[in-house]
Amino acid sequence: MTNNRSHLPSATDEMENHVREVFPIDTHPEEFAARDGAGWMEFTFHEYRFKDPELDSWIHAVGKIITDPKLLEEMQRKYLNDIEYKETRKYMDDDDLEEDNEV
Repeated sequence: MTNNRSHLPSATDEMENHVREVFPIDTHPEEFAARDGAGWMEFTFHEYRFKDPELDSWIHAVGKIITDPKLLEEMQRKYLNDIEYKETRKYMDDDDLEEDNEV
């Protein structure tokens, strides 16, 4: 089933090239989100449509996970060992504290 993203603005060619360079789309979206999602909490690429269907699908799958705290935690528990999970959650908690302390 194809997701209808026609309401989203198209990514520019420059953005599409940048995303292709930055993200390892050969990695499963769930694993990427689990391992690196905490570093992309301001992820907005899923708010665009990409010409490349594989890239578009991957970006939207990652965006869905990263923007859903429960789903992100579920993927972290699935893909990370205990130490990685604890370190990632601490990083996220510390990042939340920084944001709360910003004026």
